[in-house]
Amino acid sequence: MAEPSFDRARFAALLATRRLGRHLIARARVGSTNDVAWEARAAAAPDGTVVVADQQTRGRGRAGRVWHSAPGRGLALSVLLYLGGDRRGAGVLTLAAGLALAQALERLGVAAELKWPNDVLLGGRKLAGILGERRGAAPGGGTGEAAVIGLGANVAEREADFPPGLRARATSLAIAGAALGRETVAAAFLDALEPLVDALAAGERAAVLAAWQARAAFWGAPVTVRTPAGAVSGIARRLDPDGVLVLELDSGAETTVLAGDLELEATQPGVGPR
Repeated sequence: MAEPSFDRARFAALLATRRLGRHLIARARVGSTNDVAWEARAAAAPDGTVVVADQQTRGRGRAGRVWHSAPGRGLALSVLLYLGGDRRGAGVLTLAAGLALAQALERLGVAAELKWPNDVLLGGRKLAGILGERRGAAPGGGTGEAAVIGLGANVAEREADFPPGLRARATSLAIAGAALGRETVAAAFLDALEPLVDALAAGERAAVLAAWQARAAFWGAPVTVRTPAGAVSGIARRLDPDGVLVLELDSGAETTVLAGDLELEATQPGVGPR
C-alpha cells in the first residue's frame, strides 16, 4: 500500500485541539474519507478521529454529487463525532464546520464567505464543501449516535486541475495567492471546529448560528433555492433556530427551506439578517 504524502508530524505539531485529530488515519487513496470514518466508528475509534487522504476515488458531496479533488493537492478530511447533549445542535454541525473553515482561513490571512447550506467561497467561487452524515447507535450495543463531517477543500490546485466545467466556478487557496499546505489548513480547521462542537453540545446553538450568519453576504438579496420539490424564490432573511433558511416571499409572508441549491438572482449588498 502506498504511503500517504500528508505529513503527520507537521500536522501534529500544528494541532492545538484536545481531541479532534488526536487519532489520525492517513491514507494515500480511498473511495471516500467519510466511508473510512464510518469504518473507524465500527472499530470503536475514539471521538474526534480524523481521516485524511491524498486521493478520493468516490468523494461525494451533498445530494449524492461527486466531489472532484486533484490527488495530493486538495484536502479531503472527515471527522468522526459521537453525539450527546443537544440533538438539535447536532443538526447544525454542517453549518458549524463551514464556519470553522472560514474562521480558520481568516486566522491564516484568507477572507472567505459562507453560502448556505454547505459551501465556503473565495472571491465568489467555491473553495470548499461540507458533507454531514448521521447514524444511530452502533449495532450490538456499541457507540451511540454518531456523525461524520466531511470536508473537501481546494488547497494547492491549479486551474488546469479542475474539469473544464468547474473552472469558472471553483477556486483554490493557491489560485488566490495563499501558499498554505494541507497540514496547515487541516490543523487550523480542527482547532476552530472543536470549540464550536463543544458549544453545540452545551446547547449554545444560537451563538453558533449568529456567527455563521455574520459571515454570509447574501442577506437581503433575492435568491432561488432549488429543492427536490421545486424552486423557491424570495429574499434571504436569516436562519431559523435549527439552521433552516428563512425567505421572504413576494407576498411578504415568510417560508423556510430545509435544504437545496442556493442561487443569487442579482448581485447587491446584503442588509444583514432580520
